[in-house]
Amino acid sequence: MRRDGESVDVVRRFQVNADGVVIYGTSSRPLVDAASGASWPVFDRLSVYQLEPKSVRALARRLDRNGIGELVVPAAGSDPATGSGLVVRWRAFEQRRDLPMSGRLRGQMADIMAVISAHLPEGESFDVEMRKPVVTVLRGVPAPVDNAKGALLAYRERLRADPEDEGVLLATYALACSAGERAAAERVLAMWVKLKSEAASAGFADISAAQIQARAEVLAGFLPTT
Repeated sequence: MRRDGESVDVVRRFQVNADGVVIYGTSSRPLVDAASGASWPVFDRLSVYQLEPKSVRALARRLDRNGIGELVVPAAGSDPATGSGLVVRWRAFEQRRDLPMSGRLRGQMADIMAVISAHLPEGESFDVEMRKPVVTVLRGVPAPVDNAKGALLAYRERLRADPEDEGVLLATYALACSAGERAAAERVLAMWVKLKSEAASAGFADISAAQIQARAEVLAGFLPTT
């Protein structure tokens, strides 16, 4: 992501699912709400591939050995106001942690990002300074394709496999908005609101009911006009 004061543009997303499906996307043409100035990434350049079970296990073991579950999250407000950075979101055994990183990576964070970067498509990288060399461990990974319609189809397929994946929901929503498919985008937005509201009712949501409503209103600002 790239940060400029209060503005944050997400330009790259790399997701590895428990079943081995990897989704790597980049966004260069985000949605922008003219009224509020808010922006939302559109991952229309996409590569989707399947890791073998042994590769998934190896990745999980390497991340665990590098202490991803014990890393100390930097205090709020320590990130620079401008420049590139990233967030590693880690989920395991019903736990979730967000690890923000910026500047030159050192220590455990550098080791973790070297492991993750080794699973990217050839020629792709994160916009952070890497202390350690990155050695690719995969073969035959498809190069990202700049095709918004193809990306929307890929995300819809993934959404059918896991309709409770918030990241996939939001990425599908952005692509549907970008493609001018208002009805489809409204359905996906309703799915997101339902998912977050049910989690809030059960006491598992990371945001309150009021925040869910506020964010839904911001997201609705990206809906294409009919």
